[in-house]
Amino acid sequence: MIGILRNRLLLTQEELAKEMCDVADPRTRKHLPSLVNMARRIRAHEGGEPVGARYAELYRRVWEKRRHELTEPGPLEPAEAQLAVDPLALAWTVGRLDQRVDRRTLLGLAAAAVTGIPALDPAERLMRVLNGHNRPDEEMVRHLEARTKGFHRLEEHMPAVQLYAALQTHLGEISALLEAIRSDTLRQRLAVAAGESAVLDSWFAWELGDARRAAESARLVGYASRAGDDPATAACMTGYQTYMTGNNPIVGMTLAQNALERLGESDLATRAWLLARLGEESALAGDKKTALKAIREAEQVYEEADIRRRPWTCFLDPARFASMTLSVYSRIREENRAVGASERVSAFLGPGTETKKLCVVQADMALAIFRLGDETEAVRFARQALDATVAMAAPLGWDRLDQVVEEFASSKSPATRGFSQEYTVTRPTTAPSSLL
Repeated sequence: MIGILRNRLLLTQEELAKEMCDVADPRTRKHLPSLVNMARRIRAHEGGEPVGARYAELYRRVWEKRRHELTEPGPLEPAEAQLAVDPLALAWTVGRLDQRVDRRTLLGLAAAAVTGIPALDPAERLMRVLNGHNRPDEEMVRHLEARTKGFHRLEEHMPAVQLYAALQTHLGEISALLEAIRSDTLRQRLAVAAGESAVLDSWFAWELGDARRAAESARLVGYASRAGDDPATAACMTGYQTYMTGNNPIVGMTLAQNALERLGESDLATRAWLLARLGEESALAGDKKTALKAIREAEQVYEEADIRRRPWTCFLDPARFASMTLSVYSRIREENRAVGASERVSAFLGPGTETKKLCVVQADMALAIFRLGDETEAVRFARQALDATVAMAAPLGWDRLDQVVEEFASSKSPATRGFSQEYTVTRPTTAPSSLL
């Protein structure tokens, strides 16, 4: 992981050694070896040699000093470079498919746009409507609804920083069309799209550390929910806020319960997700009875749910839902059920699994497998989760890995200790704060 971050900063090992000297305090600098020998140590650390406290602190200072560069998209591999297309057009294209989009399909769609086979994005017509040259109509509303759905699907594949500006443009266009349109039916549909988009805008802002924008967008969700007569969107926003509590499971439980009350029976997929969130937060709070009741009900509801019904539930495929049941059962020490859940997760994971999903799913697998006694396999899953979390700059991944490393502290094996040292060096020192 040290090598991955070094490459993201476009540094050679020798250049990293120089930066480490620069950030060292005078006393530490005095005892450091030559830059050549420091570069050798860096090479050894990248090869898996334990880091040690002195070098861990120097790495941490360099990452913190250049944290902004690490949260920006790094150099892209040739295939990934295909995603450097207009996110507005890509979101519309993905949203029209009305199905889960794996990594290979997404790259294919982006490549088609780059090579001159664009999806017929009616953005130009939309701009004419917004400029007053055309009348707003149902086609424009369908365009924005599809785009909204597409942004929720892209969120699973691309870091927030790559989508945030485009999503704000999208929200601005919805707002402008709301002012121009007169049909009550179309205005209600646009209000729903505005709420669904604002949920994701609040989430992106929180991930990127913009607490003010996150809170503003959450309030916008409330207004849009009332205007669109759509309580499910408000319930969804409250569900997202269960992740924004600064790791306070008692508050998380309360929010999940409030969200379930708001939702009622209006959408089964959202209800299954919120019940699973209640289970996760209850398990963290040590309330085994509530956790077990919530996750068992979630499993029953999920069997009847349609995850395509709302944009925000597109992430809740069998692999992700199984990982939520796994996180509950492993935390409340229901070992037999945890084994069954881990087997379901393994069955559903594959090369097309979304990168952001891997941040959480692999960390949950690491935690459960460690508790079941296989430390080597647990470390393997933890490393995969760490790679995905670094790639996506995902706060939720860091949160899950914090729990893994805390659990690893009870082990004396070189594998778990080595991972924990590497994680300490890699993890950002700052994290999104609680919004509540």
